[in-house]
Amino acid sequence: MTKDLKYDKLGYYKILDVTPASSEEEIRQKYRDLAKFWHPDHNTDSKALDMFQQLSVAYDILKESSSRLKYTLLSMIYDKANFPEMNSICVLRNMHGQEDLNLRAFRLIEVTGKGIGHSAIDKIYYCSQYEAAGVVGSIARHNWLKGFWGISAIFANIKAITQNILRINGKKENFMLLLHNSLAYKDEGKVEEAATLAVLAKEYASADELAYLNKYISSLGSTSYLSVKKWNFGKLRTLQLLYPAIIFIFAGLICGGVYFNRLKKQNSDSAYLKQVVTFRDGRQTFSDVSVAKNFDIPVDVYSKKELYHTIKAVQAMHGADKDFDIYQTIEQGTTVRITGYTADKKWFRVMFDNGEMAFIEANSLEQGIGNEIPLWSKIYKE
Repeated sequence: MTKDLKYDKLGYYKILDVTPASSEEEIRQKYRDLAKFWHPDHNTDSKALDMFQQLSVAYDILKESSSRLKYTLLSMIYDKANFPEMNSICVLRNMHGQEDLNLRAFRLIEVTGKGIGHSAIDKIYYCSQYEAAGVVGSIARHNWLKGFWGISAIFANIKAITQNILRINGKKENFMLLLHNSLAYKDEGKVEEAATLAVLAKEYASADELAYLNKYISSLGSTSYLSVKKWNFGKLRTLQLLYPAIIFIFAGLICGGVYFNRLKKQNSDSAYLKQVVTFRDGRQTFSDVSVAKNFDIPVDVYSKKELYHTIKAVQAMHGADKDFDIYQTIEQGTTVRITGYTADKKWFRVMFDNGEMAFIEANSLEQGIGNEIPLWSKIYKE
């Protein structure tokens, strides 16, 4: 098909052997010559009658510039299978069956997972601005909640979601809608409406389509244009991403709740865990020191709150058990700082003036300062 016959879906230009650029005189002469040749009164070919009738139908459409332009415009947006009756084009309406000058077309795919397989509905919706969010949001919600329940559905749904987002302002669908309704309004004598939609259609037209569209707009004459609100397609695109965000946040909250409950249980259980300690001579014992950090006490050398003293001479151990090696024997009245404790609070981990630490039985300590604390001590600073 040549470029000139690109918009000839019913073959009218082809059968008359003319182009959209041909003059009315050229078309009339072509028709006369071909009609004379194929006239069944003197052409005995079996297809003569059919060819003569096709020539007559094509000529009725192409003989006048207005009907010829209308046919070319309709050929831009319809193929042969669904080409409308040219003299009875009806205005396409919104989801509520109302005429709306500011309609837009949305081609959306809805996928439903069905275990092994899936089903998909690929449909064009004509929506007003107040309908669009509901329709787009409903399809997006369906796909995210019901579209992944199947092996084949996963890939089909990912493709559908991607296409729904990328073509939210589809050129082909919107060019068809706006041009169709413009031609329908023109047939009804509503020139302002027709001109308004034709101008809006220019946003979606290709370079080839734009040439004929401008010719059509010029044919409408000097007229005013009606005011329409600008569409925010970015908002509709973002709306489709809202549902996965909600799903992921909700899933994150559930997973986070499970994780923190498990962590809380582990910390609670850790209070009863005992750590195996092996001595140099091969003996083993258990330490009551909790593995959780919750039992550490932060050191504040300017606070007297955690200062204790020994009420008798006592042995400080390397671990919270008498089976551990002895760190050293601590004299009565020695002041120490508490830095931690075992889960049962039978043993305190204490810090000495030199900064080293060991374990002392809790019943050997009493809160408060005992012997004078040296100026160089690491447990308390004035």
